[in-house]
Amino acid sequence: MQNQVVWITGASSGIGEAMAKHLNSLGHRVVLSARRKEELDRVASECQFPDNAAVVVLDQEDHSSIENSGKAAIAAFGHIDTLIANSGIGQFGSVTENEWAVEKKLIDINLLGTMAVVRSVLPHMTERKSGRIIGIASIAGKFGQRNLAAYSASKAGVILWLESLREEVYTNGITVQSVSPGFIQTQVTVNSLRPDGTKINKNSKAQEAGMPTSTFAKKMMKVMGSSKFHHYIGRKELLAIPIHTFARGLLYKLLRRSYR
Repeated sequence: MQNQVVWITGASSGIGEAMAKHLNSLGHRVVLSARRKEELDRVASECQFPDNAAVVVLDQEDHSSIENSGKAAIAAFGHIDTLIANSGIGQFGSVTENEWAVEKKLIDINLLGTMAVVRSVLPHMTERKSGRIIGIASIAGKFGQRNLAAYSASKAGVILWLESLREEVYTNGITVQSVSPGFIQTQVTVNSLRPDGTKINKNSKAQEAGMPTSTFAKKMMKVMGSSKFHHYIGRKELLAIPIHTFARGLLYKLLRRSYR
């Protein structure tokens, strides 16, 4: 990676902000997107090289506007080398309690919104016969958990859609990858939705004790230098993946104890 243009969605906070600042510090030009322009402007101003940071407002729930956001992102520096599709929202609540509008919102933002963002730059990358698309999923997309059905489904969808896309563009010079983080020190739990659609406004102990966003951003450099499709970034919580694969009954026995 040298002098790349990287479009990062969800760049107004959390791992998106950390990745933007880290990539910018390495000399890459970054296009920052999210809904809140004032926060994007703040992140851009805090970058080491603010002239190499551009802001494009993006509402990932408004699918009809995403194509124009993609065009604006491309126009910011003339092209896009890498897309990091990071925008998303969390939710916590049982299937029987969740309002339908809340579950639909999760799918609209996390899955369909991610698909729309990727589609907005895909013709550009295909024409250039070059590009990298990285979707930020979650370990929650690899196994089911109580009160996370909609969230897990949205993230599992991201992984499988990207894996299918990877096969479609394999010969077009485009690399497609998926990253499943574990617990990272972000506000995702705080901003997650309750069954009625209101924010939880409280962080979890696991999230607070998670990996710092700056460490996550540095580990992303290994992903961006790789051609491997799927990557995990986290700590001991990643042990749930092999346990689910080889001893699924044990994993759910342990999880059910934690629900008490």
